[in-house]
Amino acid sequence: MGYTVTIDEKGRIVIPKEIREKLNLKEGSKVEINLEKDGRIIINVKRLTVDDIYGIAGKESVKIEEIEEALSFEDND
Repeated sequence: MGYTVTIDEKGRIVIPKEIREKLNLKEGSKVEINLEKDGRIIINVKRLTVDDIYGIAGKESVKIEEIEEALSFEDND
């Protein structure tokens, strides 16, 4: 399914709500944008790396919500 979005004056686009919900994207979520040789733009959800997990767990105190949010990417695969 394709969506048409509009680029605003600052070059931003809004990812449609249906896609954000399906991919569990929230404010602060990271995505990777790649430009293909044929001009297509591919957007991939940035998955957690070991360093990302360590960064969360390495804090003095960690909120359970932070851990749940970090792990929620795996629920949508």
